[in-house]
Amino acid sequence: MAVRLARLADAIALASLALALGCAAAPPSMGLRPMALPAATPSGVIVARALDEGLGPVIQLLSEGGREGYRSLRLSEAQMEGWLGAAALARGRTTFVGMVFGPGDRRWFAWRRWRGSALGGWCARGVRVLEPGGPEGFVRRTVVVERVLVIGVRGEQRWAAWLEGVVLSRVGLRIAPWVPHAQAVEAPRRSHPDVELWDCDLARPPATSARPPGG
Repeated sequence: MAVRLARLADAIALASLALALGCAAAPPSMGLRPMALPAATPSGVIVARALDEGLGPVIQLLSEGGREGYRSLRLSEAQMEGWLGAAALARGRTTFVGMVFGPGDRRWFAWRRWRGSALGGWCARGVRVLEPGGPEGFVRRTVVVERVLVIGVRGEQRWAAWLEGVVLSRVGLRIAPWVPHAQAVEAPRRSHPDVELWDCDLARPPATSARPPGG
């Protein structure tokens, strides 16, 4: 009984967190929409602002909620209706086969170790503005970041982890449904070689005063 109550309390806390951050998954009937891109503003400026504002809540959801936090970030097929064309949705259905992640996935334990972390910086690769009618099948103009290295900071410690298939929506950042579960979210690492490499299309470098991962 005590275990069930504890789990219920955790579920209520996670739901409250998601709602407070504006990152709770929308009901399937509502769907979601891509972030608008004003013609007068360079896309790089919009993407940088969206990552600056959106990656902190993503860190909090993953470190507080683990697997359930990830579930709330991942776009469902129903949420993509009206955003992807019918043919693209049909192709996407095939990627769900074999993509179910197990309860023993160690990534979520690693993420929970870093509760209370703040965003320290990020490195984005493959930033693309996809136009309607393109080969990807979008029917609305959409920004996709193929990979973003997120740097988290807690006290004097720092870690990094890759996120893949990040889509900019009007209610925050989301994980695209076509990205395999095993690749969508990396386990945080204190000694991450890609921090030293720092090969980015768009970036917000971490503060030089912070101790590097593994230091």
